[in-house]
Amino acid sequence: MFNKPLVVLLLILAAFVYSAPTVKADSTATVIDLQRLDKGIIKVHYQPPANVKAIVRITKDSASYDYPLSAASNYPLQLGNGKYTILIAEAAGGTKFKVVHKESVELKLADQNVVFKQSSPIVNWNANNLAVLKANQLIKNAKTDQDKIKAIYAHITKTFKYDNAKAANVKPDYLPSLDTVYKSTSGICYDYAATFAAMARSVGLPTKLVVGYEKNHPNVLHAWNEVYLEQTGKWVTIDTTYDAGKVQAGQAPSLFKSAAAYSMTKFY
Repeated sequence: MFNKPLVVLLLILAAFVYSAPTVKADSTATVIDLQRLDKGIIKVHYQPPANVKAIVRITKDSASYDYPLSAASNYPLQLGNGKYTILIAEAAGGTKFKVVHKESVELKLADQNVVFKQSSPIVNWNANNLAVLKANQLIKNAKTDQDKIKAIYAHITKTFKYDNAKAANVKPDYLPSLDTVYKSTSGICYDYAATFAAMARSVGLPTKLVVGYEKNHPNVLHAWNEVYLEQTGKWVTIDTTYDAGKVQAGQAPSLFKSAAAYSMTKFY
């Protein structure tokens, strides 16, 4: 569950107006790094002027995703194979941005789910994160992907508690810090879903962080996960946030949810 201001980061950024002409990049410089395109990932090599906010907009067909520009970030091309447009834009006052670079990228992956095993600005993880180290311990005796999911799900739903104060005061540009969240064993739905996604991805499970609405709370922006099971060739829906409260109250909710109970707005 999200406090409403967080919608600004995940949804309202798409309304930014790009008002200035593209600045021609140095022809000798690589701005969009495609070395990891076979994983559905790009990097951006661009340094904006000091104290100037910049974003990366990734568009395919009618869908756009905006991310803060960071030299350390992997930007996912999660909308499947095809042509993407990558824009880099700098703040130009108010809600206006000027485009400083524009480039097209063609994605042709044999396995289009590989992108959901990678680190990204939203699911930002590495091998040394506490949650990732724990995930590797939890799945030592797992024989199937479902065993891995169950182990990670059980750990989060038994130990994580919902932070109502954080939900009421979360800032619009909030992004989960995995180690901070894991140490506190608390957070909002965004934290639960990011932690689950990072843990699952780190053990080889294609996992989405999904933002949208759950039918029993139609006016509350929410985050949950979908995991791809290679044995069945299907995505399954998992909601550790709502289930943690039930598990800790002594209930036994079903691990996999009905996808029909959820309405997606964005997925990462």
